[in-house]
Amino acid sequence: MAQRKTPTRVRSKSGTGTKPRSSAGCLIWLVLLLITLLLFVLNWNRIRETVSSTGFADAFPDRRVAPAEDPQLLPRETLPDSIPEGDGSAGPASALPDEPASPADVPAPDATVQTEPAQLPVQEEPGSVEDPADKPLVTPMEQVKATRIASLYFIQVDDDGAISRHEVKRTVSSSDFPLTDALNALLAGPSADELSRNYITLIPSGTRLLSAQVRGSTAYVDFSEAFMYNRYGIEGYAGQLKQVVYTATSFPTVKDVQILIEGSKRDFLGGEGVFIGKPLARASF
Repeated sequence: MAQRKTPTRVRSKSGTGTKPRSSAGCLIWLVLLLITLLLFVLNWNRIRETVSSTGFADAFPDRRVAPAEDPQLLPRETLPDSIPEGDGSAGPASALPDEPASPADVPAPDATVQTEPAQLPVQEEPGSVEDPADKPLVTPMEQVKATRIASLYFIQVDDDGAISRHEVKRTVSSSDFPLTDALNALLAGPSADELSRNYITLIPSGTRLLSAQVRGSTAYVDFSEAFMYNRYGIEGYAGQLKQVVYTATSFPTVKDVQILIEGSKRDFLGGEGVFIGKPLARASF
């Protein structure tokens, strides 16, 4: 009977004889990786400057939203000291941009970003606010009221009774009728300063100017009936006529004056008879 042979085990080439060589290779790669990381960390600043100078980072924009704490990436705006109360109808609040602005849109540190200010009510300085009730009512005519210098003539009586005329310059209200303004100022009489210089008027009290108009070189001046009666007699009549004629002819376009009483021409002024039936000039006295 033949003997059965036991099969002989053949050892694999990849048996335990190769394990020390594989462990040494992994250790070498790990050391190289650590050396690479160490060199990368030590040269991080130089690598970042190189990437920035070449513009390589611009090809891959950062999609992260800029944090709210960075003042250079948020839009600048001017806000009022206090927000007025309301129903919220002023509009939605500004939202943060989805993407940060490009480097060209970001202002330089020294640049000043100007925003258009809101139209707020003008505040007056303390002490300048006035109560509207304390302000006087001023009509539009009073606001545009102008004045002019008029030449008026008054009378001065000397100690010996002699009567002389004197010209005074008076600031009067100016209108479209300067002759009327001057004659009304004459009828008002002398001022306090003029009275202190012994200037008086011989025009009868209560005399009113009804109208005054110029035709050619003649002024037609219409007085009320009170102009007919002068208590100083003939000298008083002559004096009041001189005041009117000299005041009216102080205007360059007026050469003489026709006196009218209540719209009519009279031949004589007063009971003693001073002729006024024709225009009177300065040479008439």
